[in-house]
Amino acid sequence: MKLLRRVAVLAPIVMLASCWIVGAARAESTLQTVLKRGEFLAGITADSPPAAYLDAQGRQVGYCADVARYLARRMGVKLTFVPVTAASRIPLLTTGRIDAEVAVTTPQKVRNEVVDFTYSYIWDNGVLLVHAGASTRPEDYQTPNKMIGAVQGDGFIDRWKQVSPGAKFQLFHEASDVAGALRKGDVDAAIVNQNAAVLFVRAGGMAMTPPWTNSPDAIMVRQDDSKWRNWLDWALQRMWIEGTLQKLYVKWFAVEPSFSLGDYGQIQPRAMEIGKTDDPWNKLPDGFLDTLLGPDSWKLD
Repeated sequence: MKLLRRVAVLAPIVMLASCWIVGAARAESTLQTVLKRGEFLAGITADSPPAAYLDAQGRQVGYCADVARYLARRMGVKLTFVPVTAASRIPLLTTGRIDAEVAVTTPQKVRNEVVDFTYSYIWDNGVLLVHAGASTRPEDYQTPNKMIGAVQGDGFIDRWKQVSPGAKFQLFHEASDVAGALRKGDVDAAIVNQNAAVLFVRAGGMAMTPPWTNSPDAIMVRQDDSKWRNWLDWALQRMWIEGTLQKLYVKWFAVEPSFSLGDYGQIQPRAMEIGKTDDPWNKLPDGFLDTLLGPDSWKLD
């Protein structure tokens, strides 16, 4: 009787474990999901020029947007942009509401505990945005007496804490909110990337410091999905070999990339070899690259 009772107790546990194992085995890669759905849900920001932002007509433009357009076309699927913020990007990714975040997110330990990243495809500089006429020496703001503004979740925050352990922060949802707080005098300086800072300075009333750090940004994907991450890494390397990635970088950042792509800065051997499985690589339509590299790449959507 004791043996029967033990069997009765253990049977549901064994069945649950078996179901979990079968379910895990059947779980498909995001790559397969995207191909079956016929649509790539790309998370992207709306206020990170020139990487990813909305133009005056509300169209999604920028370097990241063009990379997403290329990836979707190579997979042969429709592209849908899904707006994300620093606060929403990881929840949207982990719950499956986006397939990847093609934006400006820096790999770091805390994020790597819940998500994964591709190779870095942007190398960004961190600067301080300050009032016009104020000091542009970063070290003058490395004191607890200065209030620093930043976007919540920005990887530059931890870097600033390293150079200014006693720093005080006021956090916001968007870069435009940080700039607004600086204009109103709520913060003494704002941590932003150099590309965004240039645009704020052009608008007037602000200046920026020289770069005080740099940050490699990558495409963010869900954890433990090597097929999807591998394909994105292959795609980025192929774009590099073709020269397409460099041309897009020059188009949007007006400088040549200051980084290399691949393992330890080297392209993987045979990266251009198209695999028989888990490696879709559709031919680009005539004129696609001309439009992608031109001023109206949004017409490809």
